[in-house]
Amino acid sequence: MVTLLDQPKMQAILTSLVEGVIIFDLDGRVIVANHVAERIFRTARGTLVGKTMETISPNNGELVAMVDEALLGGKETFTETMLGTHNQVYRVLVRPIKDEQGQLEGTVVVFHDITDIRNFAQVRSEFAGNVSHELRTPLTSIKGFVETLLDGAMGNSDTCRRFLTIIDTETDRLSRLIEDLLTLSSIESKEKLIQPKPVGLARSIRSVINMLGPQISEKDLMVKFIYPPAMPDVHADEDLLGQVLINLLDNAIKYTPIGGVVIIRCKQRESRIIITVTDTGVGIPEDSISRVFERFYRVDKARTRSQGGTGLGLSIVKHIVESHGGQVFVKSEVGKGSTFGVCFLTV
Repeated sequence: MVTLLDQPKMQAILTSLVEGVIIFDLDGRVIVANHVAERIFRTARGTLVGKTMETISPNNGELVAMVDEALLGGKETFTETMLGTHNQVYRVLVRPIKDEQGQLEGTVVVFHDITDIRNFAQVRSEFAGNVSHELRTPLTSIKGFVETLLDGAMGNSDTCRRFLTIIDTETDRLSRLIEDLLTLSSIESKEKLIQPKPVGLARSIRSVINMLGPQISEKDLMVKFIYPPAMPDVHADEDLLGQVLINLLDNAIKYTPIGGVVIIRCKQRESRIIITVTDTGVGIPEDSISRVFERFYRVDKARTRSQGGTGLGLSIVKHIVESHGGQVFVKSEVGKGSTFGVCFLTV
């Protein structure tokens, strides 16, 4: 086995693998470890050779036992475990190595990183649960009021009108949720083709301010728009850019109290335009800042629902901006307001 492993072809194969590979001799000591395995256990080049699994990973008794089982009984085993400082998830296969006569010569341990797979599975599960919950809430409300009307409440015109108004509101909420889900899905799956072209940012922002004028007036908000006089056009899909601006300004309006201030700023930094929307609203707790762009994440669930939010607006913003090669960011302080920012490439 040593002669085989010393061959240049074998060494090249081990080096090219994306999996971590460690080979132990019959004494349970490492004779070969590739670079990936060394990175997993955060050791310097060549320092794993001669060590036992117990020395390499002293806090993982399961791996130690699996190597022992392979060397003593020729048993093949596999498991999933977390390794490294960032708790990466690995599928670990331990397989005995035998010669042509079936005599045990050692064992090989293969580490396959499945962190992304596990994270995706968790995100998918959470997404399905959140969608089910978001759909169930308005449907339950609609069904309840319809049943009440059918049971005789239609005879009272005032009650009938009030119930139908609530049903209409909940139906609108369902429509917004489905529309946002379809938008998010088309962006993520790249079904919606992005058609970037030079877009006048100042004109787009003014158009969005005018569009949301009724909401701004209703809350008596002061909206300021600050931008450089010679601002270049941005390279973006005009419709998707408009959706980003609408979501950001609408979000600021919702969470800014009556008489508050919303400031939209545009700054050029090298080949990018940075757009920020700052409000004087309730702010976001520090432990929630890193999650605000997640699907369905709400800092204040009850308040967001009462204001008609679907919990997908900021997630849509993030996906649109990143599909254009830009970035999103947020800064906030509870009681003082928040600043949401995005950047786009200039023409």
